[in-house]
Amino acid sequence: MADMRMNKLQEGLQQQRRLIEQLRCEAQITRMRVSQVIEDIVKYCETHREEDVLITGFNKPQENPFKEKGGCTIL
Repeated sequence: MADMRMNKLQEGLQQQRRLIEQLRCEAQITRMRVSQVIEDIVKYCETHREEDVLITGFNKPQENPFKEKGGCTIL
């Protein structure tokens, strides 16, 4: 019984250590203002508009990886 209690205590401590390590990693992430990030995203989208197949489409239907391979079959 005491062994089970010690195992649970150790598991709890390990879980807390992992959580603390994760929080330390997240605290080191550089934060940016949302307004600045939105501007950067808009600029990126405008710059790469010609390469975006959702806007321009595929040159050839064979290049589309999302095209259905076969049709529907009714038995």
